[in-house]
Amino acid sequence: MSQHFLLTAAARTISLKQILRMEEAEAWTLFRTIRWPETDGAPICPHCDCLACWSCPRPNGAPRFRCASCRRDFSPTSGTLFAFHKLEIRDYLAAIVFVCDEGKGKAVLALSRDLDVQYKTALVLAHKLREAMAAELKGPRLGGAGQPSRSTAATSAATSGRRTGA
Repeated sequence: MSQHFLLTAAARTISLKQILRMEEAEAWTLFRTIRWPETDGAPICPHCDCLACWSCPRPNGAPRFRCASCRRDFSPTSGTLFAFHKLEIRDYLAAIVFVCDEGKGKAVLALSRDLDVQYKTALVLAHKLREAMAAELKGPRLGGAGQPSRSTAATSAATSGRRTGA
């Protein structure tokens, strides 16, 4: 099982100072490098995994790509927790740094102040980042056949105030 990017050494090499000095195009380049490390930032279609994609940016300058195989459009954030985003990509990269740099997690109120966004926006963003990191850490559970023993069932029934059939 591979580690989530936020838990890797590469995530710790991105500094907040570096991100805040970036232009939006540089931030997109960094995000693409993080998203597609096996191709060094070259896009891979999230629909068919084709490597043959060409650039067709939006009129506002947002990066978009079109797959040569399935002819579908996608952005670097398609299929990620940042899909359908409204903030600048630089803000998302800064949020990643904030969350990764805190030992016990970043408080949502502090994150909203640091990113200059509303509390609800910071709450959703923090939840998405934590959920993505937790999803990568889920693995096979240790245990037996999956059936609780009679003593376990009796203990849980006793703590809930119900009687067992024994």
